[in-house]
Amino acid sequence: MQSSEFVLTPNRHSSFASTDYKHVDVLGVHVGLLTRHRLNSLLRESLDRGLRGWISYVNVHALNISQDQPWFRLFLNGSLLTYCDGQGVRLGAAMGGKSLPERIVMSDWIYDVCELAVVRQAKVFLVGSTAPVIERAVNALRRQYPDLKLVGSHHGFFSDLESESLVQAINKAEPDLLIVGMGMPVQEQWILKYGDRLQTRLIFNAGSCFDYVAGVKKRCPNWMGVMGLEWLYRFAQEPHRLWRRYLLGNPQFLFRIIRERFRNNSSSIQPL
Repeated sequence: MQSSEFVLTPNRHSSFASTDYKHVDVLGVHVGLLTRHRLNSLLRESLDRGLRGWISYVNVHALNISQDQPWFRLFLNGSLLTYCDGQGVRLGAAMGGKSLPERIVMSDWIYDVCELAVVRQAKVFLVGSTAPVIERAVNALRRQYPDLKLVGSHHGFFSDLESESLVQAINKAEPDLLIVGMGMPVQEQWILKYGDRLQTRLIFNAGSCFDYVAGVKKRCPNWMGVMGLEWLYRFAQEPHRLWRRYLLGNPQFLFRIIRERFRNNSSSIQPL
């Protein structure tokens, strides 16, 4: 197990300097030019090289938070890998003349992560959601991957005092992969606060991933996801919880993208 500390720096992509991993900037956040296949290859490489750090998804909600809370932008840009989780991010990149190959959703990608963990015999620990849901998620993954070394789990509702006990439990289990799903930006705050004390290699922020693994939430139809309407499907399921994120957040994101494009165009005009 690696013992080096987590360091929050503006950019840690130099860890993959020997690969062709590239990114584009969307509102100042690095988003990887990654297909799901390429992301899997880099995850496998990071395990084989013993790299240590966190891997982050970037969606519209994340980009909005990054504009209001600079530390969050540093967190995303300090990730070993960042990947696009949402058609809204692809749209924002396209409006700035950039292109992202595809969206990769953690509630799908977690199965690739588990398959790789089985092949590499990597140990996995899950943190997040409610106690009944995380238990159902653990059982579902164990049924699907009998050889998966799932060495522990814990719900995502705990105090700072309970965090100390959780850190001890994680360190005792010594997982290679720690998947944390407590929603943005709570999960990122927790990773930053305790990351340098955790005896693990790679940490994933996972949002509501475990709810989908457990089957308590349903993914939107594929055609809605392709058309960028997953937000509408999720909003219809949880309007009271998500109305602010989508009804206010989506227009705010578009405004920021348009404003940034206007600024970039203005700055490119050369005086006579």
